[in-house]
Amino acid sequence: MRTSGNRQLLYVTVPVSMTVMLIFCSWVPTAKAQAPSNTSAPAVQELLREIDTLKQQVRDLELRDTQRQAWEDSVTRRLPVVTARLVAEGTPSPEHFNADTSPRDADQQLGHTAKPCHCGCYPCECPQPEAPCIDCPRVSTLNPNFNVSVFGALKADVLFNTARPLSPGTPYLLLPKSPLGLDETTFDMHARQSTLGAVLTGPQIGDWQTGGTLLAMFYNDNVLADQYGFLPLLAWGELKNEDWRFAAGLQFDVFNPGLPTVLPFAGLSGSGNSGNAFRGQVRLERFLNPSEQVQWTIQTALSEPIASSIDPLFRFLSEDNGWPNVELRVALGLGTAGADLSRPFEFGVSGVVGQLRSTPPAPGNRVVADVWGVGTDLRWKINEVFGVAGEGYVGQTLGTYSGGVLQTVNIDTLEGIRSAGGWLEVFVYWNPCLHSHVGYGIDDPLDRDVSLTGSVRNETIFCNLLWDVTQSVRFGFEFTWRETAYQGVLRDNEGAGFHTQFQWSF
Repeated sequence: MRTSGNRQLLYVTVPVSMTVMLIFCSWVPTAKAQAPSNTSAPAVQELLREIDTLKQQVRDLELRDTQRQAWEDSVTRRLPVVTARLVAEGTPSPEHFNADTSPRDADQQLGHTAKPCHCGCYPCECPQPEAPCIDCPRVSTLNPNFNVSVFGALKADVLFNTARPLSPGTPYLLLPKSPLGLDETTFDMHARQSTLGAVLTGPQIGDWQTGGTLLAMFYNDNVLADQYGFLPLLAWGELKNEDWRFAAGLQFDVFNPGLPTVLPFAGLSGSGNSGNAFRGQVRLERFLNPSEQVQWTIQTALSEPIASSIDPLFRFLSEDNGWPNVELRVALGLGTAGADLSRPFEFGVSGVVGQLRSTPPAPGNRVVADVWGVGTDLRWKINEVFGVAGEGYVGQTLGTYSGGVLQTVNIDTLEGIRSAGGWLEVFVYWNPCLHSHVGYGIDDPLDRDVSLTGSVRNETIFCNLLWDVTQSVRFGFEFTWRETAYQGVLRDNEGAGFHTQFQWSF
């Protein structure tokens, strides 16, 4: 290579140059005896400086040659090999590793070894081998200051119910029982719960980190319809630091944000799980940390009064009254924060206030109904095996917050419906990969506030078994028993449900 030739030429020219310099230096004393001393001394010093300069140049050239050779070796090591091994499943992203991870452990976590997992733990905890390489895998953005991380899950849901639910494939409650005793069993299989999302990380603005999140499902914009579509769940941007967070866009409710661990997308909505609707929102959060084991979180938000994903049958003719809803939550977290930033014990108190107005189709009086709600949420991981979680609420005109069995106002009087409810869950981890969740939820509107065709109670008992085969593959099975009671002439209904789910996340 040219580098080797240059090195050989250097090794020849340098000794020759040094020899010439030494001969010249040996002649200098004679010349010094014949010349005045004040002119010979500077000449000798100049020659010595030139020799030192040549020596330094030789050392610099040798260092550059060594660096270039190292660079060529590194390029050679990065060249792809002819043989390729096919491996399964995804690779954990670098952000999943902590600062204490050794290079050897990180290499194993990234799947740089073809050896099977013999770490003595369960398969779902073992490092997964990397997926087959493809050319230039990347997500590009027009703005070079942003990074995008794509994620999601592919889900296949199979449901069998002994009583007809509302809605098909996503049970919220049961329809009235057939007065003729007709068969009401239903079967559904769909993939509408599959998700696709992206996390955006932007540049720092002073002490503030910019970012955002996008998340969508393949439901129609009307969740109760048995149709595929594209349903945005989250679309917000944020500015945050260790003490503050400001976010704006499509977000989940601040009011009662807890969620039971169940397989259907409904998540016990209309059966005790108020909150968890997604709506346009401007949010401000404050984090206070008196110690590493304690965190206070204060959240405030101005939000869209009506979530648009519920069928107009349940919203009737209600609309906002020209003002946003105001939501507030104060939460206390105790214990060491985990990888998902949650703490072993979390307790929160939240509230919402607002107004809705309803105008009857026939000439009549417009009614403005007050929206208010007070809720509590709890999650306590008692130990590595056992824990509890739950929520409770009481309020009025909370149909758009999944309360009151999804009923907002009485369709006869247009007045807001008062209701109370909640849910409780007990979870057990039989091992890190196998866990069960057993719970109960109930929504109980005030009977005299409900119309003659409305529901006065909806309750659900659930029990499931979830198997995390790996970090990316999950199988789940869930049994539910639902009971829905109606006002007036409609017949109450009850029945069992069986739900199987297959999930591949990435």
